[in-house]
Amino acid sequence: MKWIALAVLAGLIVSGANCAAQPNESLVNSCLRAETIVPSVTVVSLSADEITREDKYVDGFDALYKFEYRGSDVGYAENKKDQALIYLGKLYRLSMARPLGDSHGIKPGPFNPALAQWSIASGNNKEFFCVSFNFDGLGRSGNFQNVRGGYLLDAATKSLYFVVRDIRK
Repeated sequence: MKWIALAVLAGLIVSGANCAAQPNESLVNSCLRAETIVPSVTVVSLSADEITREDKYVDGFDALYKFEYRGSDVGYAENKKDQALIYLGKLYRLSMARPLGDSHGIKPGPFNPALAQWSIASGNNKEFFCVSFNFDGLGRSGNFQNVRGGYLLDAATKSLYFVVRDIRK
């Protein structure tokens, strides 16, 4: 009986690990470029017809950049201590984002939502809400222009990831 319980527990751990699997590199790179780079990944850019701002949006956060997607709010919010993505009306704090690979010492933090690219990336039966940015326009005429940061929110598990990559590699 003990062995059955252990086998069931191990199975739950393995299935939980599969559900929370990190996005693969093709999906990450497509998200950072905000375009499909391999046939197995689809990227749909989110275009905002109307950008709004809302003070005291929720939980002490002000929505600084908000638009509608699938009938709900998406965008960017801040309070005095933290920043968050808004996805389908809920907040996901950037400080809680898990790094994907080497971030070159860059920590999750604020970005200019007006300069960011907003998209949905799908692949391998997974969907991610993606925000890609080039660090407030720095390096538009130099090597740093190819370094992009991004946040990927797993639409199913709500796991939030942070990534920094040179998109030429």
